[in-house]
Amino acid sequence: MDKRAAKSRRERRIARRRQRLVARSIILSSVLLCAAGLFLLSASNGRAPADAWYVEGEAVEVAAPPVEGGFSTLDERDTALRTLPFFPATQPPAELPIPTRVPLPTHAPLPTFAPQPTADVPEARGPVTIVISAAGDCTLGGDYGSSAVRRFQLCAEQNGADYFLENVRGIFAADDFTVINLEGPLTTGTAKRPNRPFNFRGRPEYVEILSGSSVEVATLANNHALDFGKEGLLETAQLLTDAGIGAAGYANAHYAEKDGVRLCFLGFTEWDYTAKQIASIVSRERGNCDLLIVSMHWGRELVAAATGTQKTYGRAIVDAGADLVLGHHPHVVGGIEKYKGKYIVYSLGNFCFGGNTNPRDKDTMIFQQTFAFDFESGIADAGINIIPCTISSVSSTNNYQPTPLAGANALRVLEEVASHSPLKMSDILWMDGFIGNADRSAL
Repeated sequence: MDKRAAKSRRERRIARRRQRLVARSIILSSVLLCAAGLFLLSASNGRAPADAWYVEGEAVEVAAPPVEGGFSTLDERDTALRTLPFFPATQPPAELPIPTRVPLPTHAPLPTFAPQPTADVPEARGPVTIVISAAGDCTLGGDYGSSAVRRFQLCAEQNGADYFLENVRGIFAADDFTVINLEGPLTTGTAKRPNRPFNFRGRPEYVEILSGSSVEVATLANNHALDFGKEGLLETAQLLTDAGIGAAGYANAHYAEKDGVRLCFLGFTEWDYTAKQIASIVSRERGNCDLLIVSMHWGRELVAAATGTQKTYGRAIVDAGADLVLGHHPHVVGGIEKYKGKYIVYSLGNFCFGGNTNPRDKDTMIFQQTFAFDFESGIADAGINIIPCTISSVSSTNNYQPTPLAGANALRVLEEVASHSPLKMSDILWMDGFIGNADRSAL
C-alpha cells in the first residue's frame, strides 16, 4: 500500500514538473517572438525602404501609394496637370523639353539631357543679377463653410484685392521673382475631400491678390492642394496661368527668363515623393536651366526645428543641383542651413493666411537671395536678406495683411530664425539695402 502511494506521489510530481516545463517553454517562445518583432520593427523604422512614400513623416510601402482628390494614381494626377497650357506667358525655349511624368518606382530610369549649347553667347557679355523673394503659406480664403472663410470674404469685398499685400508690394515689385506657396485651391467647386479637419478654399477672383502685387510664381504642391479634388487643383492651376503667374508643383516646372538667364521653379511634398525621386527630377532639370529653385512642403506643423526627413530631402536636392531650397508647412518660421554653398530655408511660416482668424504666433519672414550669373563661370551667391514680418498689420487679430517689422520686433524674429539655424548669422553674406530695420550685429 505504501509503495503504491509513493509511486502515485512520484507520478504526480513528474506530471507537475512536465507542466511547468511546458509552461516555461511557451513563455520563452513568446518572449523570443516579441523580441524578434521589436527588432524588425526598429530596423524598419530606422531605415526606410529604398522606394517608400512618406506619409506625414512615416515611411510606408510603395505598393499602395496614397492618392486622393479623385485621381486613381499619382501618374494620372501628373498627366492631368501636364495637359494644361501652363506656359502662355513664359513659354520655355523650343530646345527645352517640357517635364515628363514623375516616375513611379516601377518605371524606367529618367532620360538624361545634354547640356545646352553656349557657343552663341557673346564672350563680352557681363554678369546678370537676379533677386528672388520667397514668402510662405498663402491661404486666400479659409476652411470651407466656416466663419473664417466668410470673414476673409468680407475683408476682400470691403477692401479689394490690393489690400492684402499692400504693405509688402514694394518689396515684391523691387525684386525679379517672388515665389509663394498657395495653400489651398481657388475654385468654385463645393465637393470637398472627405475626412479632413480643414478644407481650404478661396474664390477664383482671389488670384488678383497675387497678380496685383508682383507675385510671379506660386507653388501648388502641398497637403491642401486636393481639398476640392482634381477639378479644384486643375482650375487653380489654370487661373494662375491665365493671370500670368507661374504654377509650379508636382509634375510641372515653371520656366522663366531674365536677360538670357534661364530659371526653373519646381515644387514637391515629402509625402508624395521619395528624396531619390525628387533628386532625379532636379538632376534632369539642372541641364535645362541656369538657376534652379525648389520649393518643398515638409516637416511638422507648429514645429520650427527641422526634422531628420527635412534635412535628408534638402541636402539630396542640393546634391542633385538645386541653387536654393524653400520650405513651408510648419506654419512657424524655422531655421536656415547653408549646405555646400547653397541655402536651405526650412520653414518660411505663414504669410497671407486665412486659415486662422487670430493665430497666437504671427511671426513670418520674407527670404531674399541675390544671385550673380556669369555666362562663363555660372551662378554665384551675392548675398541673402531676411525681412522679419508679421502676418497682420495689427496685433489684436489677423487682418490678412503681412507687414514688415522694425526694431526690437524685427530682431526678435531674426533671433528665432538664428536659434534654429546650424550657421552663424554673423557669417552670412548679407545683401545690400537690408529692409528689416533690425540690428544684425546683435546676432
